[in-house]
Amino acid sequence: MQMMKKMSVFGVALVMTLGLSAAVTARTDAAPQAPAGDKAKGEAIYKAQKCSMCHRIGTAGAKMGPELTKVGATRDQAWLHKYLSDPKAENPKNKMPAVKVKGADLDHLVAYMLSLK
Repeated sequence: MQMMKKMSVFGVALVMTLGLSAAVTARTDAAPQAPAGDKAKGEAIYKAQKCSMCHRIGTAGAKMGPELTKVGATRDQAWLHKYLSDPKAENPKNKMPAVKVKGADLDHLVAYMLSLK
């Protein structure tokens, strides 16, 4: 009888743990917000703004600024919008100027950056 009580307590604890784990997983597996822009247009903007004069993607570009090859895996849409609009807000000593694009063009550039993983 004592053994059955221990087993049923263990079973209840296991079910509660699995249930809690599933609930947490369901919340954390939510898909990230899709970028508002078009990544192909963003790539064209990246080239037109001559970002590769300072940044490298893969083997193309310079090394003065941070490499952007996997920036989409480390930054999210909100951070990129804020940073690209005002890099000095993140770090007053930052040498990067604010990008000269706004609105939909900024959305496109961010979509391109997010595609780099």
